[in-house]
Amino acid sequence: MRKSLIGGAALALSALLATSAVAHHAVQAQFDVTKNVIFKGKLIKVDWQNPHAWFHFEVTKADGTTETWSTETVGPNGLRRLGLSDRRLFQIGETYTVDICPDRSGAKLGFTNAFTFPDGKFIKVGFPENPNGEVPGN
Repeated sequence: MRKSLIGGAALALSALLATSAVAHHAVQAQFDVTKNVIFKGKLIKVDWQNPHAWFHFEVTKADGTTETWSTETVGPNGLRRLGLSDRRLFQIGETYTVDICPDRSGAKLGFTNAFTFPDGKFIKVGFPENPNGEVPGN
């Protein structure tokens, strides 16, 4: 009985660790950190969660249609270290300018480099430099 309990606990722990490893990913694998896209969008949702927080924006295109962009950032603890202590600092319905590294698949996704708040406050969130030493967009 005791061997069965220990074996079961070890199996459960290894399954938990495997699930955690799969859920997290290398940012550079999904997003092209050598490129950037800048858009203005109305914030429609914030997912303040680990391992990465997500922000969702409604972006109005030149023809008047809208599309939804979702941007990934560092996790809540990383955002707190940047002075963004609480998701309530981001106001649903407000318009933000967002600088992202785009998703390699072409989906309307990106890893956030920076936010410019409606009041003009600028917060650098992502990579300080790309692996090739260039600042995104230069």
